[in-house]
Amino acid sequence: MHVALLFPPATDPRAPHLALPALAAALRGAGVRTTLWDLDLEGLLALLAPEALAEAAGVARARLERASDPDEAERLRAALAPADYVLANVGDALATLRDPVRFYQGPLYADARRCLLRALDLVSAAAGPVHYTIQPAEYAVDGVDPTRLADLAAVTADPRLNLFDRLYRERVLPALERDRPDVVGVSILNSQQVLPGLTLARLLKQAGHHVVIGGTLYSKFVPELLARPAFFRLFCDGLIAYEGETAWLALLDQLAGGRDFRAVPNYLHLDAHDRPTLGRQHAEDVNALPTPDFDGLPLGQYLAPAPVLPLLLGKGCYFNRCKFCDIPYINRVASKAYRLRAPERVAADVAALHERYGARHFVITDEALAPKLLLRLGAALAAYPALAPRFVGYARLEPGFTPAVCEQLYAMGVRKLFFGLESGSQATLDAMDKGIRLADARPVLAACHAAGIAVHVFSIVGFPGETEARARETLAFFQANADLLDHPRHSFDIHPFGLDLRTDYFDRAAAFGIAVDEAALAGQDFPLSVPAWRNTRGLDEAAVARLLAEFHAELARRYPTYRQYENALWPGFEEYAVLYADHYADRPFPYRYTLPPPGDAAPIRLVWTESVQVARAGDHYQARCLGGSVELLPLALAILAQPPPPLPVDALLETLVARCNAPAAERAAVREAIRGVVDDLLAAGALRLEPAPAPVEGAA
Repeated sequence: MHVALLFPPATDPRAPHLALPALAAALRGAGVRTTLWDLDLEGLLALLAPEALAEAAGVARARLERASDPDEAERLRAALAPADYVLANVGDALATLRDPVRFYQGPLYADARRCLLRALDLVSAAAGPVHYTIQPAEYAVDGVDPTRLADLAAVTADPRLNLFDRLYRERVLPALERDRPDVVGVSILNSQQVLPGLTLARLLKQAGHHVVIGGTLYSKFVPELLARPAFFRLFCDGLIAYEGETAWLALLDQLAGGRDFRAVPNYLHLDAHDRPTLGRQHAEDVNALPTPDFDGLPLGQYLAPAPVLPLLLGKGCYFNRCKFCDIPYINRVASKAYRLRAPERVAADVAALHERYGARHFVITDEALAPKLLLRLGAALAAYPALAPRFVGYARLEPGFTPAVCEQLYAMGVRKLFFGLESGSQATLDAMDKGIRLADARPVLAACHAAGIAVHVFSIVGFPGETEARARETLAFFQANADLLDHPRHSFDIHPFGLDLRTDYFDRAAAFGIAVDEAALAGQDFPLSVPAWRNTRGLDEAAVARLLAEFHAELARRYPTYRQYENALWPGFEEYAVLYADHYADRPFPYRYTLPPPGDAAPIRLVWTESVQVARAGDHYQARCLGGSVELLPLALAILAQPPPPLPVDALLETLVARCNAPAAERAAVREAIRGVVDDLLAAGALRLEPAPAPVEGAA
């Protein structure tokens, strides 16, 4: 038997996802020939190819010439403004993200990412109603609701709305026709994969392939799928819900023999009467699963300078009570809320993946990692002293993360932990049954910081019943803890609350003061979140938006040095964060978004970013770059046109002040004004601050 497993666009391909390698290991272990194909990565690279981008630029210019809608014209003009630079430099941007030196130079990394984003803006604008980006990952089409089956049927039949149509028709379908697999699997894990993934599945089914959809997303819709046979007629021969290793092996047995698909666990398909039916439910023994097998994936082509591989310790969540979370629903197929793999098995996985792929950096994909479990993994890794692995993962703000424990975790290789604070109000935390004490948050974060472990803090505004006063306690938390969090390796965010289905908040909406628009919900076939609802006892949507705008502006002012909310010179993404933490473990991080404070003795150099374009705009100038634009008075442009040579910050500013010929009485005010202009240019990415090269020992 031959199985081809395809991972469709559209995510951010910094590293491979775990789903296909985990399944491939089970299939290959049973002697099944298995081909892996990461179309998420390949699709992005195809759109960023020089000829594809040049074609997109030409189409966008033609669309702009005939555009009658002002909003469309503005979108096209914005996408075309940096087009010449993007076309000339997108290849170098990809190379920077893969380069073991340039990747770790914060401003170069940031500009490389911006270049890719601007390239995708151009591709999307050329396509018209399509919106595709990797940060945050999105694939959407104007007027299309991916939760409605009728919309899915229409959009997947229109190649004009599929940015990957050429890749699918000219590469994927011919390759699969030449080497005809017995089954083609399409893994759909998240909402941004729905349109590209179902379009791919439909094309494969039309080409006569036996198509099976898998992944976590449609596992949430088993009741809905059982009532919608049209989904199977359009997109697949079957769908494996929940977990797939045992199901796939049983499916292949039935395809080779009796074809009684009712015997396949977790398998949805149309029966002889054209009715959807589901086999028995089955949960895997995670301790019996083989080490993931990444053979066939182009590990050197992902958007990172070294492989960062995903790793599983357990499925589910050991706490399993948060009222806003749908993980308890997803994991209900199992008898246990949290199924653990033995730490000795995980340590052996790490050793095997290092030996086979040279990987030293790993993302632990568990929903939450208890400190005792991490210590057990550390003890198991002691059997492999030469590995020196590095890990990033998710955890809860539990008092078990003591200073001594965090030191042990750092020694075993933990380099970043992502914590769900959710709220700076204990009353809000108690109402959502978060199970943490606000009083524990700072000690845990401080213990991580002191040990050298980076942290990310998630937070949300707009929980059911949350008042403005309680929401402001979340802002106050980040203000009060800036002495800890204002460090290049740390990160945080504040997002609006979204009401998800399959959560305690939704299931008991009335009890929490949530008024759901049932009519809007009824029109959706596959809803993940509630499209329209009111928080009758808390903040409404407008109040949440107002507070978030205020909070983001305040946090940008309070944390100006290493991040301009939501940008960062030390990237916060899991894969990038663990690489940066390893690289800067024993060296200072020299990059900033602001000039150093007065008195700093380190020589620095200001450099104009290559993408900058300066244009006259009335009585001033605009310095435009990939990160935005800054208005400059003619004098400011004149004194900054040729940045000074490397100097300590005080001497650098004095050099710039001297170019103004300002009277002595005004020099202090001019110095501060120049500092402000330079900081604005650094924040936008128009200027970058570089450390001066160290003097060569013995040089004259």
